[in-house]
Formats: sequence, C-alpha cells, structure tokens
Amino acid sequence: MMAVGDYVSAELLVIIGTVILLSLLLAEMCDWTRLLFTYDNPLCNYSYNEIGGPLTWKERFPQSKGELQSPINIVSSFAVVLPSETLPPLKFSAEYHLPPKDFRVYNDGHCVTIYARWSNDVRPVICGGPLRHPYQFFNARFRWGPNDEEGSEHTIDSERFAMELQVTHIKENGKYTDLKQASEDNAVLILSYFFQVGPVDNPYLKSLTSALKKIQCPFNCTSLEPAPLSCLFPPFFCKYFTYNGSLTFPPCTEGVQWMIQPEPLGISSRQVRKFRKLCAVDGPIDLNTRPVQELNCRDIYFYE
Repeated sequence: MMAVGDYVSAELLVIIGTVILLSLLLAEMCDWTRLLFTYDNPLCNYSYNEIGGPLTWKERFPQSKGELQSPINIVSSFAVVLPSETLPPLKFSAEYHLPPKDFRVYNDGHCVTIYARWSNDVRPVICGGPLRHPYQFFNARFRWGPNDEEGSEHTIDSERFAMELQVTHIKENGKYTDLKQASEDNAVLILSYFFQVGPVDNPYLKSLTSALKKIQCPFNCTSLEPAPLSCLFPPFFCKYFTYNGSLTFPPCTEGVQWMIQPEPLGISSRQVRKFRKLCAVDGPIDLNTRPVQELNCRDIYFYE
C-alpha cells in the first residue's frame, strides 16, 4: 500500500513532467512563429492587383521610389564579365546537402514560402565568390504569373520564365531577425533561380506541389518531408550575374545583393498550375510579380 507521501510525490512528478512538456511545445511554437511572422511576411498591406498593386506602392512605401530597385532586366551583352580566376568559387556549406529536421511550406497570402530548421539550429551558409561575409539561409519564395511565359520577376535579355525561386540569405552574425532590418544594413543576399516549362514533372518539386492543396487558403502552413535544399535548388559556383538591388515586395528596402542563375530549372505546366490555385485574401494568386524596374546606371557583373 502506498503512503500519502508517495501519492503526493507521484502527482508532483506528473505535474513537473506536464510543465516541461508544455514548455517545450511552447518554445517550438514560438520558434516557428518567429520564422513565419517576420517583416518579410504580410504585415504590410499590399497586393498585386490594380487596387494596392505595384503601381500604387510608391504612394505608401517611399523606399520603392529608390534608384536601386528590383527586379530588373539583365541585358547580358552589357554585363561586366569577370574571369573565374579573379575570385574564389562560391561555397555552399554541408547543410545544403542535409535534410532539415523540420521543413515547412507557408501560404503568406502573397506567395509560397519555404522555411526550414536544422539540428542544433545550424543553418546552411554560402560564402566565397564576390561575398565579403558568410550568409545564412533564411527562406525561399516562389513567384509565378498568369501563364507559363510570364511568371518570373527578373528577365534575361527581356525573356521571362514560368516561375522564379528567390532564396533569401542574411549575413551570418545572429544580429538580424527580419529582412527589413537586414536590408537596411546591406546584409541580405538573394539567389534567384528560374523555372522553364517542359514536358515532364520536376521530381524534386513533387513533394512540395502535392502539399500545396493543404495551404490553398491564405496563412496556412504545412510540413513537408525533409529533403536537402540542394535538391530544390542546386548550388552553382560560376556563370552567374550579380547586381545591387532591393526587396521586390513592400517596403522594397534597398541593400540587397542579388545573384541570378541564368540557366533555368525544369518544371511541368501541371506543376505550375498548382501554384495558381492558391488564394490570397481577395482571391486566387494568379500573379505575384513586380514589374521590371529601371537599371539607373547600375553595373551588372557576370562571373564566368
């Protein structure tokens, strides 16, 4: 027979265990809340339609009037060509090739955004090339349009692509918690990948495109089967463009270094259509791209 003290001890252990479990769950929720609801997500009131669309942004977001705005049309013949031996190659850390412990896709009401967390909170890092500092992975955002010919924000010699994936990185120092703050400090790097429609599905996008039906409504989030980032967007080490620009969505803060991979990845028309089925607050997201901005005498570099 158990004594009263034994019952009290058992109940106390249960209470302590419950408190610890709830604390861990709360910490997990706080971590994801911090990731999902930072300044790069829809805390700004804007849209891509006629009401509140890109043509009206200058009225409400003064930084969108700047001289270093993105996206741009890259005229390849005007780019300053730098031989490969002038700089070391880009380096992508091992985490790019390792599956994260948690992988999520989020409909932020404007686009599809991928977030990920790795063991010990170590994020993938890119360095080398023209970069003066290491940059760590922050998120990846997909852009698309109303058809398979006009879904990218950037253009190469005035050619658009079906989609564009913008992989955002922040300078590795632990100081920044949102894109607005980081871009104001010239601490944002965005890698841009194009997708061109072909006859077959992209096998590396199947898990993502299959999950899109779970986030059709705005502000929904779902988990993905963890896969290395290098499967979604392969690292590149040379033959890329760079220029200085801005965020392509409000507040359009300048202070962003762009790296554009001109060789498109494959995707099927069927996969692209799944993105267009997603909804914003005011209806389907059939377009989430900003028009091309003026170059304004900026230099564009091409690293061979």
